Amino acid sequence: MNITETNVDSVGNEVVIRLRENSLPKIEEYQDGIKIGEGIYTNETVASILLQSIETKGMATPVLPRGALYYTESTRGTSYCFIEVPPHRRTVYYHEATIENVPFPRLIFGFTLISREQKYDISQVMIAALEDQCLVSEDSEIYYYPYTNVDDKFVVCWGGSRLPSLDRVSQLTTIPELFFNSPNSDCYYQSSNSSGMTYRELVGTLQGKEFPDKYLKKTGLKLNDWLEKKAPRI
Repeated sequence: MNITETNVDSVGNEVVIRLRENSLPKIEEYQDGIKIGEGIYTNETVASILLQSIETKGMATPVLPRGALYYTESTRGTSYCFIEVPPHRRTVYYHEATIENVPFPRLIFGFTLISREQKYDISQVMIAALEDQCLVSEDSEIYYYPYTNVDDKFVVCWGGSRLPSLDRVSQLTTIPELFFNSPNSDCYYQSSNSSGMTYRELVGTLQGKEFPDKYLKKTGLKLNDWLEKKAPRI
């Protein structure tokens, strides 16, 4: 009994592959609707023939931003880019206060991008933290962002601010700067780290120092798990 059978046109050359239950595939060759040959072949041979007949195309990524760690595109026109930001110290803004030399741990910024009219709209920004001295790999531990304005699903709260559209994916390097220069409130700070201190107490204590890994709060996720959750490839 035939499981799969292709139609044969009355004009031209045709090769027909017939898949049959409990039997090897049969390949038949036709010329203008007249069978001129046939043979029985192994499944491996048929698979090789089919693969050779498929036109394959490579995929080139756009120019990625500095520190790019991971990039993927879905079939729905959405792309995801993740960049690493090294540990550093900088000025932060908390209500009316300006606080200098505040340390930040190693961070990963994740972006969900929607392509529209040859521009990229940023629909979501995510932030997670890594240990300072870890060698980044698929098994690296993911931690929560330890300060404010990022919820427990890693999503940045921008308040009423609107993010700019981008002409190129490489321009994502500007978005972390926008985030770091945004004012900090106490939004989402509760239980974002293991210090037991308020945000103001913590940044005051850490001024001029390195961010201690012991204050990072575990998420129970590895880097590969986190990327699969945040960047679906469907």
